[in-house]
Amino acid sequence: MDAEALTTHHVLDRVLDDFSIPRIEERLPRDFFYGLGLKFPQQYAIACRDVAACVRRAEELGAGPFLHATLAAPNWIEEGELRRDCRLEFALGYAGDTQIEFLGPGEGTEHYARALVNTDVAFHHVGIYQKGMERISDSLEDAGYRTVVRGGVSLDPAFKIDFRYFDARQEHGVYFEVLDFQCLGFELSIEPIIRGHAALKRALFPFSKG
Repeated sequence: MDAEALTTHHVLDRVLDDFSIPRIEERLPRDFFYGLGLKFPQQYAIACRDVAACVRRAEELGAGPFLHATLAAPNWIEEGELRRDCRLEFALGYAGDTQIEFLGPGEGTEHYARALVNTDVAFHHVGIYQKGMERISDSLEDAGYRTVVRGGVSLDPAFKIDFRYFDARQEHGVYFEVLDFQCLGFELSIEPIIRGHAALKRALFPFSKG
């Protein structure tokens, strides 16, 4: 199938091609996700050894600008074990309507580093922003996709972040990440934050390529 028929934005095509990342639709039809009660993934997540270099590369292709940070990951539970000193380096930006995430190897976790044993860049997971984690988790576990990582924070009922990784590597080559962000019981989107950061960066640095 023609690449332009699979994606709706030329910037996304350029980024995926440059990083040798397959389109989600090339591995899994939309009906696969709908059959599990999931939205179609809104995010491509790429593990990499050098996040800053990948951000520059993607911005030169027209994506972003990216929000790049290193943060502690409280309540990170990996294979049933609480990792108390976990820190993650990540960058979030948009290529058209689709979110791109770059993730470094991290500290106190092997979750991303495992994908980088023989490469500097790897397609790690697809991200699905969707409310209703318990129902979704039961559906994915019943389908054979076990939970390998979970984490987040909760200030119930004001604010909640619940994210979980489900292992679909054997069948599909990637993890599924579900991200349930809520504020006062309503689904919370981080897209305005990421796009607002991008708009501010463009205003402050109008001659940058991102």
